[in-house]
Amino acid sequence: MMRWKSGCRPGSLLVLPVLLVLPVLACRAESPWSASIGATTDYIFRGVSQTYDSGALQLGANYQSPLGWFAGVWASNVDPYPHAGSSAELDLYTGVTRPLGADFSTRLAYTHYTYLDDPRAARYDYDEVSLSAAYVDRLTATLSYDPDNSSYSTLGFARRRPVGALELTGRWPLRDDFALTAGAGYYDLQRLYGVSYWAGNAGLAYVHQRITIELNRFFTEGTVGRLYEDQSANGTWTLSAALRF
Repeated sequence: MMRWKSGCRPGSLLVLPVLLVLPVLACRAESPWSASIGATTDYIFRGVSQTYDSGALQLGANYQSPLGWFAGVWASNVDPYPHAGSSAELDLYTGVTRPLGADFSTRLAYTHYTYLDDPRAARYDYDEVSLSAAYVDRLTATLSYDPDNSSYSTLGFARRRPVGALELTGRWPLRDDFALTAGAGYYDLQRLYGVSYWAGNAGLAYVHQRITIELNRFFTEGTVGRLYEDQSANGTWTLSAALRF
């Protein structure tokens, strides 16, 4: 559900199936640089498929300063118009993370979303500011604000209007590198279409050394289907795999 930007994606919100044989590149453990490569059967963002039930290849790179600030880039293929030409999403982000005691931390981030080779006539690039609070690696709450979001739905085209989101993600470790994962979000599209909606996901993750494999089931309320029709992720299963290096 959440796209938590880092060179070692969670995924969020979103990680990735073993559709590819991924090369392993060695790096020193103390390096501030990290990267990831992965694949997923369907790229889903906030309850909406970005690839119309098709697979996606996703890449990321991140620099983490010892002082707490970070910057990076993340990219994925997207399919804004089904069977009419694909595009590439490129996300540039920066921010700072600060500890709040031994178990808690907070994170402020800015992300610019841009679309390359976009077949759509209008520009859909937008910016986002987000504030997160986390309890170790178990629970994260994120509040996001997009001042200039553009979207096309069954209600028409809305251009450069503010939207907001509140998301909660959790992870519960099991035995042998397995963990239960879940996420839920409330998305305020009142200034876009006069509606809001809920979406969520639940799944099982396997994390071993540099490899993450996830199986997820997504859920959305009916508003998503009414707005985006076939792009609604309600009931969608995804299998994902990612390699961090």
